[in-house]
Amino acid sequence: MTELAPHHAKDFASPIDLGREHVGGSSYAEAMATLTYSGPVDYAVFAVPRNAQLGAALRTLLARIELGAIELLDLEVIERDADGSPVRRPVTALEAGEDFDVRVFDGAESAVLDDEDLALIAAELSADDRAIVVVYEDRSLAEVAAQVTSAGGQLLWAGGIDVADLAKVVEPSSQVGA
Repeated sequence: MTELAPHHAKDFASPIDLGREHVGGSSYAEAMATLTYSGPVDYAVFAVPRNAQLGAALRTLLARIELGAIELLDLEVIERDADGSPVRRPVTALEAGEDFDVRVFDGAESAVLDDEDLALIAAELSADDRAIVVVYEDRSLAEVAAQVTSAGGQLLWAGGIDVADLAKVVEPSSQVGA
């Protein structure tokens, strides 16, 4: 991973830069243009109590994967030790209850996060919390892209829009269905 922005998710911005400008050594747009379709790569960092029962959340994550809506690229569990330093834990450290076998996610850790990312995450955690980091590719438009490509089209650009920027231009009354 690369630089981290100096703000927090609660400010509607991403504190972790997943290197969108460095996919395969080229820009994200260049990489997207050379593939049939690759959805945006995003992440979510959740802070939860260490003893939280996460079976329902993990079951929902697995369902999104099985539907093909996302491709899981990394699933990390981060805690902080007594001096506040980040510590990676295996996914099996998560409490999921008896009705969900968390081992289904064994091997999902791919260590996308670098030391700086880990330190930023650990700084946000209390001693009784852990973070769950989900890095994923959004595959929700893959079928659309396949149909466009089969009709002779091509992907020109793809990317995200910062929620704060979107909020500046979208009035609640102008939203679809409002």
